[in-house]
This record gives sequence, C-alpha cells and structure tokens, in this order.
Amino acid sequence: MELNGKARLEGYEIHVSSEDYAHDGEVTSHKTENGLTMNDHVSSEPQVVSLSGLLVRPTEERVQTLINKILDWKKNGTKLQYEGRQIVQNVLIESFKFAADKSTANGYSFSMTLKQVRIAEVEYTPPTKPVTNAGQKQTQNKNESAVYHIVKAGDTFWELSRQYGVSVQKLQSWNTYPARAIPIGVKLRVG
Repeated sequence: MELNGKARLEGYEIHVSSEDYAHDGEVTSHKTENGLTMNDHVSSEPQVVSLSGLLVRPTEERVQTLINKILDWKKNGTKLQYEGRQIVQNVLIESFKFAADKSTANGYSFSMTLKQVRIAEVEYTPPTKPVTNAGQKQTQNKNESAVYHIVKAGDTFWELSRQYGVSVQKLQSWNTYPARAIPIGVKLRVG
C-alpha cells in the first residue's frame, strides 16, 4: 500500500516533511539632500517552494517510475502544479536531489526546489508584409478596356506618350500608322 502523502505534484502523491515558501523581492532606496532615505521602486521575485520528504511506493520499480517522471519534468521544463499547504501553479523544478538510506524501504528521501514562472501575454503583433507580385509575370486584366484617342491636327506619338503615360514604342506597336503620317480623325489606342 502506498504511503498517503500530504502533497501532490502534478497529481502524483509525495510525502513532504517540510515546505519552505519564499516570496523575495527588492525595495530600492536612495539618499536625499537631507540624508533621508527615499524608496522609489518595489519588485517581486517569482515564488520559490523548497520541499523535502520521502518518495515511497510499494515496489522499487514504481519508485523509479516516479523519479523518472520528475527528472523528465525537470529536463523538459514542464510547468507543474504543486498542492501542499498552499497551491502553487506554473512551477518548474529548479533542483531535485534524492538519496537512499537503510531507514527508507522502497523509497528515497528527497529535496526539491520549485520556482514559479510568470507567463507574459503577448501584446505585440509584428507588422505583416504587403503581398506583392514582385518576380511574377504580370498579366493584363481582361476586364480593363483599352483607352483610345481621336487624333487632332498636330498630335504626335511623342506628345500622346507624355499625355497618357505610355512609351512611344508601345503606342507604335498598338497602332499601324507611321510616326510622321498619323491621319487626323482616326482612333488611336493609347492605353
């Protein structure tokens, strides 16, 4: 029969003979002109729980299974919940020691330090890059209709290219008229 412990670590019973809870912090102080001390900042360190006790199970194999579980939690940085005289959530195993002696059959004495971790909530959202078609072949939208211009006296491909923002070469490829003889009144494609 397993020894009913007074504490649980992530649901596993452990027999704890002592619990030490530390709530450390820092208060900064500065001297003022008159020699008086002024406190201007208080910081709180994460809670630390120091445990000692026994890891006891009916068989040596079950004790070793528990020890392996604890070592895996420590190695992987698994967040745990400790339930002893106080319940402390989000703790990591900072240190774990165990030893065997003749007074403990099917078990080990142990000491363990648990340190509470604080979980920060992410408020920063990285900016997203706009989607571009850089490096891809641009295809003409079939829904865009061509733009036309009715030629007036004095119109040239050069003037029309400046007016509509299209190259002279593009205008000449769209229209079959020679550059020096564009007939007046014809419809030229300019876009």
